[in-house]
Amino acid sequence: MEILVVLFTSGLPIEEVYAKFEQRAEKFRRVNGLLQKYYVHAKSTGEVGAIYIFNTKENLEAFRNSDLPKNTREAYNVLEDPSIRELEVIHTLYDRT
Repeated sequence: MEILVVLFTSGLPIEEVYAKFEQRAEKFRRVNGLLQKYYVHAKSTGEVGAIYIFNTKENLEAFRNSDLPKNTREAYNVLEDPSIRELEVIHTLYDRT
């Protein structure tokens, strides 16, 4: 499994950000290999974003190269370059396969 963490500062009121999370969710349900997406808000910094769980590195890369994440900056009025981290899952505490 692969994890993608994306955090950014939005110029929108937080209520609008939450509404956009809901509005765009269906598009993410159709992403190949996306097992889960957690929408997150770091209240201490005001950053918002998502934690994506992919089944393979190839599907993560295909997603990153698609148009969907490229629309994030405009959709959320992103004020500066987002923080992006890719992580490989090497072990899990629970086996939930």
